[in-house]
Amino acid sequence: MRTYSQFLISCSCLLAITFTGCGGPNGVRITEGHHELTAAPVINHNAPMIVHIDLFERLATIRNGVALGDQFLIVTNYAGVETAVLKARPLRIGSPLLTADILEGDPKINNTISTADAARSMELEKIYSTLGEGN
Repeated sequence: MRTYSQFLISCSCLLAITFTGCGGPNGVRITEGHHELTAAPVINHNAPMIVHIDLFERLATIRNGVALGDQFLIVTNYAGVETAVLKARPLRIGSPLLTADILEGDPKINNTISTADAARSMELEKIYSTLGEGN
């Protein structure tokens, strides 16, 4: 019976030491004072955005992108930084989704889409002029 008591005391001490280490100085900190909270970015849910990415085929699927048409598209993240360039494929009849080829960059899901301006479109057309011929 004496060894059982020593074993029980040893296990209790081991548990106490283990749980004491959880609340050390690297645990949760409570700070006092007034901190300026920044507002989260407002995302327009009707804006065209990426809902699926296939990196093997280099395709992106865009929700609410029907009005974008068959042109070059610029992808931006939540901070407004350009992350990729896409080329829209012809719209499939009856489909609410638009498919686009990933030309450059690394788009992510929920990135927003806008059309490239005229100058940027001409520049991209020169670079990717053989895109339609290869398919």
